[in-house]
Amino acid sequence: MKKEVVVIGSGVGGSASAALLAKAGCSVSLFEMHPFPGGRCSTFERDGFHYDFGVHMFSRGDHGPHGKVNRMIGGHLKWKSNNPACKVLGAAEFDFPLNIKPLLTRAWLARKLGLRFRSLYGVYRLFNDLFSSKNIEENDDITLMEYVSRYTDDNQIHLFINCLSQLYFALSYQEASAGEFIWCFSRMFNEAGFGYPIGGSSAIPKSFLEGFGRFGGNAFYDLPIKKIRIENNRVVGIETQRGFQKADLIISNMGLVRTIDLVGREYFPEEYIENLGHYRYSNAYITIKYALDRKVIKPPVVFYMPNLPANRAFDYIHEKTVPEDPYIFMPVPSNHDDRLAPAGKQIVIAGTAAPPNASNKLCEAILNVVHNKVCDLFPDFANAILWQSRSNRSDTTNLTQHPTGEAIGIGQHSGQTGRLRPSLKTPIEGLWLVGSDVGARGIGTEIASKSALNLLQCIEAAQ
Repeated sequence: MKKEVVVIGSGVGGSASAALLAKAGCSVSLFEMHPFPGGRCSTFERDGFHYDFGVHMFSRGDHGPHGKVNRMIGGHLKWKSNNPACKVLGAAEFDFPLNIKPLLTRAWLARKLGLRFRSLYGVYRLFNDLFSSKNIEENDDITLMEYVSRYTDDNQIHLFINCLSQLYFALSYQEASAGEFIWCFSRMFNEAGFGYPIGGSSAIPKSFLEGFGRFGGNAFYDLPIKKIRIENNRVVGIETQRGFQKADLIISNMGLVRTIDLVGREYFPEEYIENLGHYRYSNAYITIKYALDRKVIKPPVVFYMPNLPANRAFDYIHEKTVPEDPYIFMPVPSNHDDRLAPAGKQIVIAGTAAPPNASNKLCEAILNVVHNKVCDLFPDFANAILWQSRSNRSDTTNLTQHPTGEAIGIGQHSGQTGRLRPSLKTPIEGLWLVGSDVGARGIGTEIASKSALNLLQCIEAAQ
């Protein structure tokens, strides 16, 4: 496949696409606006502590699309899984096992969640259908809340599924697609591959970019794209501060809106632009990174479920206020890879959902509630803090150039997943999209790697 290819963005989707296309024989150049690679999977260092920009765990680990891309390019990405996989606190408290497929384990889980006796049969049917991946496409257009309500009205299982939905999609179960949840849940728990990459989340794009380099690819950092050039409804190249770069194919990992703006809306059909205005986006995620002078938290991950009715757990997002009791997802990266913190110390990341476009003031208020809850849950925590660093919605906007600062991209809402998700191919010849906005199912960055795999198939088929 002899093509001159430009890839825009070194996030997971861009770095995976660059590596796969370079391996397929294309001459590939990758352009990244920041001086560092990785996008939402960037990792930073301070005082010997290595911390992710976002709050990351990976539902399928080596079994999922990250692992597949890595194997295809001969990468060196390694994973760590733990059993129990996490500690659940709040509305229920127990150690969550890595594999919940055995019936006895599911019975134990039902007891730990505190389900009512009369709810057990309905929940048993619910989990059977989730594990078996039944009727995914026909459930794409209904909400996850509607789907769960077919089986049970038990608040505890509704709360658990609602919190999982926020973890998976940065959406409440009142918004998320049931079909998408079924697809993701079945793969996560059938494969039992939930884990974390050795070296931090940036190890994923770094592995892809190392492969990209081995296959002759060229990467340019701190070089934003000024314009995608079009002639006769076909890409001809890009403009940067260093001049013009010719291209037969352009692969954009910048998101649908940013890509269209780099081209110019006048080049697209009216219907395509009109559809753009109808897409809904995921919530923001905001985080606190903690450097601790000693190991305080033993579990690899803490998952806090708020003590609230299921249908009110995330009301604060729509009301743009502070949660009564915050949902928290808290990985401990140094419990997966002790090299991510100095000897005897610990790096902890606490994350929660926030409204899209949330102000810095609101983000700070939400993070204050999260901080207080973490200190309540772990009495030794506050005294062990060496420093903390906070990331709010505007930090995500600065990283991605997406105004709402959404955690994932175009949301996995009912009615915009599966066949209804934006296509990898655009109406402009030679212009393709990749990343979490388009072309695949999955959780977070796993969508991006899967979209890169699907993109390779599409381009090869088009030759």
